[in-house]
Amino acid sequence: MADNFFKNEEINKNIKNFLEKELLETQYLRFGYFIINKKNLNDISIINNHPEWFKLYTKFNHQMVDPVVIKSLTRVEDFSWDEEIVILSKLALPRVMLHAKKYDINSGHTFILHDHKNNLVLLSVFDASGYQKEITADKDREKMSLLLIRAHQKMLNLYNTFEGDVKTSISITSKENRVLYWASKGKTYKEIALIVGVQERTVKFHMGNIVRKLEAVNAKHAIRLASELKLVRVPDCL
Repeated sequence: MADNFFKNEEINKNIKNFLEKELLETQYLRFGYFIINKKNLNDISIINNHPEWFKLYTKFNHQMVDPVVIKSLTRVEDFSWDEEIVILSKLALPRVMLHAKKYDINSGHTFILHDHKNNLVLLSVFDASGYQKEITADKDREKMSLLLIRAHQKMLNLYNTFEGDVKTSISITSKENRVLYWASKGKTYKEIALIVGVQERTVKFHMGNIVRKLEAVNAKHAIRLASELKLVRVPDCL
């Protein structure tokens, strides 16, 4: 899982408050707003107001076998679901459904969005009295679909601003960029040293500075962050 995949706490809290306020007027008090990278389902962020359940959900990577997620990958129209979704999907009852039972999550409704960054975006609301009756009304479905669009556009706008601020606040020198560029191409420290024409310890020194500037966990994390923030430049000498 990417450590920084939509993981800014301040932004996510903003979106959580927005969704809670919008849903306060309805009976759909429990929700999960999912953002999942369709190229790598391990990259997932879930903003929700049921932390006990979703902490367990992400701990076991339930999105990999969740029938709701699997069904959503190949459609755009919202749908209601219950335990029968497992039967219809021809899957053996996965652990995700067994765990969900413990939290009385037996049915719900999921709204779907596929964004321009190749993410699957879902808004699932569940476990409310009289739920199935109301959700069949077209006006309610349209309202919830619009809410998902508004929430996700707000999310993207906030992250675009955040990433822009982060990018302008980080200064990568030309020497550091040469190391970063070749590291992003999968080259080892020894190979980078030969390409750049410096000692291997110098390469490690520059990478250490890059890790520090990006506040990364390690070099691999720093390369991922730099790539996502578009900080890696082709060296002038190439």
